[in-house]
Amino acid sequence: MKSKGLIITLIIILSIVVIGLIVLLSLVISGNLSFRPNFRNLGVRSNQVIYDENYNIETIEDIEILSTAGDIKLEESMDKNIRVVAFGKNENDLKVSLNENKLKIDYSEIKKINFWFNFDITDITIYIPKDYSKQINIKANYGNIELIDLENATIDIEQDCGDVKLGKVKDIFIKNSYGDINIEKVLNKCAIKSDCGDIKIEEIELKENSSIDSDLGNVKINKKNDIYIDAKTDLGDTKVDTNNRHSEITLKIEGSCGDIKVEN
Repeated sequence: MKSKGLIITLIIILSIVVIGLIVLLSLVISGNLSFRPNFRNLGVRSNQVIYDENYNIETIEDIEILSTAGDIKLEESMDKNIRVVAFGKNENDLKVSLNENKLKIDYSEIKKINFWFNFDITDITIYIPKDYSKQINIKANYGNIELIDLENATIDIEQDCGDVKLGKVKDIFIKNSYGDINIEKVLNKCAIKSDCGDIKIEEIELKENSSIDSDLGNVKINKKNDIYIDAKTDLGDTKVDTNNRHSEITLKIEGSCGDIKVEN
């Protein structure tokens, strides 16, 4: 009798756990629940400018940005120069170098991070001409990334925690652990990998095979060119309005938990 009672108790407990997981996943898929931490409410942000320098764009073929904690913004330059502005408390925390046509902005050696998230937030703003056509590499731990239209550039982003917001981009490669990804338009190719967060692209005009991989979050594309969409998700709904299986260009979309919706 005791064994029978124990079995019934375990069945009840497992049933409660399963129901709880189903409710939790339903909330995540519907967008009513997010696991992403709100980075802007953490840490101490400084408005003090510790670096402000201009660089001739003709001498730069590669831009690398490394950041431990802080927002990264690329805004439009009013001239043909590239201007780097950094905010923080200690100018020694920042290293900027220009070697062999590579501009490197390194804010990655901030040590003041502890268990209670009491750390300094060091923002970086780069003013860049919209016709810049070279490589941009961004590697960030904590912070949001926001870029203007860069229709000729190749952009590679690796981020641990924070949102990504882009304008029109030619080639974009993103690996993001926690945060939403919003892109206005992809003009040539994309390879996007997200562990937790929604992915939204207003328009794609792909000329090369591309991919989107989402573990936990919804994927939505509002407008596309005449390509083949190979989409599937393990847990969620998949909807593709129109599809050309004879197209030479394929966008592969894979999801583990979340809806996939491609319009037009």
